[in-house]
Amino acid sequence: MLKAAFYILTISFFFNTVSLSQTESTFPKTYSEEEYTPLLDSLRQAYGEKISYKNSEQIELATLLAISHYPFLQNRKVKVIIRKVKGAPVEASFSPLNVVTPARSKVYKIIIKENSFMERLSLNKQVAALGHEMAHFIQYEERGYFGTLFGLLRYVSSDKYRIKFEKTADKIAMDHGLGPQMLEFAFYTSKEDIQNYMNQMGYGN
Repeated sequence: MLKAAFYILTISFFFNTVSLSQTESTFPKTYSEEEYTPLLDSLRQAYGEKISYKNSEQIELATLLAISHYPFLQNRKVKVIIRKVKGAPVEASFSPLNVVTPARSKVYKIIIKENSFMERLSLNKQVAALGHEMAHFIQYEERGYFGTLFGLLRYVSSDKYRIKFEKTADKIAMDHGLGPQMLEFAFYTSKEDIQNYMNQMGYGN
């Protein structure tokens, strides 16, 4: 628990941006409920101001740990929603009003399919899955609203583009210190490719 508390204090103080030299020494390789559940209040205070939940309070701990890797997103409103939906068990979305709102007022959404395996994953795997979806928010920010809409059209019409887009999100997550989590749980990038990328970028095992 002392290690986890030190982790929260350290990243709260140092992280305006993430550098590869900090990643390995600052972020833990595994998140466990036993170690991090007692720190929920501290995590809420550090990262939870702009996060809201709808039927998804059980995902709160994983959400806070995932967003701790993304200082850039901590100034954005994020809604985590569990509901009956068709399609993927977890998806990154955004408010249509993002096109007319300033950056700090943009709203991003993580929509989780009700009764999907997402609710039954270990904490570490939930952090990996949510960290991947938050990487999509970075992609949306970089592309802008209309660039994102055009990209989504390509996403649904081209398997090649979809896989490339998803693998890029995996890399963004790894670049933000989530390499060990992605190694345990990733849909699109193989464990071998994740490990190779981690080695190339100096993450270690």
